[in-house]
Amino acid sequence: MPEQRPLLFATKAEATLRLAESLDAEFAALPLASAPEKFEDWRSKASAAEERDRVIVAPWLVTPEPPKCAELMNVDPAAWRERFELPYLLWNFALGAASRRVADHGAIVGVVQSPAAIDAPGWTPELAISDGVLSLIRSLAAAEGARGVRCNLVTTPIGLIEGDLVAPAPPLAGFPGTIEKHVAGAVRTLLSPDAVGLTGRVLSADGGRSL
Repeated sequence: MPEQRPLLFATKAEATLRLAESLDAEFAALPLASAPEKFEDWRSKASAAEERDRVIVAPWLVTPEPPKCAELMNVDPAAWRERFELPYLLWNFALGAASRRVADHGAIVGVVQSPAAIDAPGWTPELAISDGVLSLIRSLAAAEGARGVRCNLVTTPIGLIEGDLVAPAPPLAGFPGTIEKHVAGAVRTLLSPDAVGLTGRVLSADGGRSL
């Protein structure tokens, strides 16, 4: 029997389409975070389909980059809702659907955009999402571990931080890396049977920038 392809729940962005291609994953488009009225209908349909042994979740930003120099107190309520509340709500729906779709002894891997702490100014909403998603992943790992399901997270600054870094430089050259090599490689590692003993863990695919 041929190996089942992994399933990728993701917003339809150029980067996530490249991730799907790199992982030879079946792409299942998430609704836009700007359309929360569609979340429940999407989850109901997504949860009802056949089980998969590997599910990847990546509700990435599809809007223009937010300002990098904005201070937390200058993020108005509308911007906070757009950059944190709705995207984080979509993460909840997507991970909930993933937990229902994944088969016993399967694996879930989330892929979240997150800058290293040294690059954090201006990115408070995105950091809050990353921290919240890690908590969700660990909750899923605890809840689904009884049926052998592993739940882990990959973080990447791709799409947020591209250059003009403050010192020091990342330990590995090529920051922030590529979707095809660095992000897909980290996801592939966590989906592999070799990671059978890992759950509730986070890998930062950022060339060591978060050290």
